[in-house]
Amino acid sequence: MKLLHTADLHLGKQFYGYNILIDQEFILRQIAEIAIREKSDGLIIAGDIFDTAIANRTAIDILNRFLTKLKDTGIAVFMISGNHDSPERIHYASDIMDDCGIHINGIYDCDRDVKIVDMHDSYGTLHICLLPYLDPASVRSSGRFDEKQISTFDDAVAVVLAKIPFKSDERYVAVSHQFVAGLGTTPSPSESERIIVGGIEQVNANRFTKFEYAALGHLHKSQKIGLPTIRYAGSPLKYSPSECGSAKSVTLIEFFEKENVTIRQIPLHPLRDLRIIRGTINELTLERGIPTPHNDFFVIQLTDPLPPTDAMARLRAVYPNIITVEMINNTTPAAATAGAKMEDLLKSDHDLFAGFFTETTGRTLSIFQERVIQDILRDMETEK
Repeated sequence: MKLLHTADLHLGKQFYGYNILIDQEFILRQIAEIAIREKSDGLIIAGDIFDTAIANRTAIDILNRFLTKLKDTGIAVFMISGNHDSPERIHYASDIMDDCGIHINGIYDCDRDVKIVDMHDSYGTLHICLLPYLDPASVRSSGRFDEKQISTFDDAVAVVLAKIPFKSDERYVAVSHQFVAGLGTTPSPSESERIIVGGIEQVNANRFTKFEYAALGHLHKSQKIGLPTIRYAGSPLKYSPSECGSAKSVTLIEFFEKENVTIRQIPLHPLRDLRIIRGTINELTLERGIPTPHNDFFVIQLTDPLPPTDAMARLRAVYPNIITVEMINNTTPAAATAGAKMEDLLKSDHDLFAGFFTETTGRTLSIFQERVIQDILRDMETEK
């Protein structure tokens, strides 16, 4: 039995103000091609299917085409909700989708337990346990447990896993979207993930040692947690500068008899990569210093003694997809050395707010919102 593992698609994500739907569809086609080439029996998508609870139509269409291609080639899909998803929307029509070989679990409540899908090979049954994103409040509200038992994310996952009817001689796979740590491992997160400070989200990796493999989502860097069989696939695309320099991949797991699995990383190649480049404005804009391809996404670190005149215009003429420009020379102003975006230092208060609004919501300010912002800024000026 072969299963391919990915997670954290974040379809519809606004990437530093850029629309990357074409990049996301490109990488999904690549994942489908890998699944077909490797003769995978199924694909696991471990949560954060969409970037927001209410996904836009284009993002939904991309997922629809992806799932349809897998169905048409006979590859089963095992998909759960993540913390970015709307559980109800992800779960919608899941019973009907089962008949198509697309198995979805978005909700844990009084009516819906952990969904277990059985696959069969020459070694017997492989039980695939689909855990939606679990938090203490949702597990308490299911009414299945004594509420006093559940105060942390670890408690929530522990009581839900305890309901799985394990048989000691059979094989089980967990699909989960949680912040899993332990077994001597400190996970490596990136800036694009939402992790609650203080460790309240942490789930003990020991919870997953009964499984042949734990297919995790939530952290965007591919990594194992203690054991090779407890693993984050990572996101298929780089969503933050901290992921520059790391390779993206999908994980192929082949199951044999109990406690015998092989794991292999298969690299992914994006339409547009995310890279960091460093140098003076002249070095980065002279032809001999220009890296290719030019249409990748770039974090640019300028080492000039002072912020160059017309730096953004000169850089964008060469690198059209700049996500940020930083001044990193120690002689630059304190704001720049702290990592401030140089172009932001030149923007008005209105433009800064409008840019933040667009980056976080994917929309531009309405006429009414523009008026409100202008009134607020005017009042602030009066108070100075």
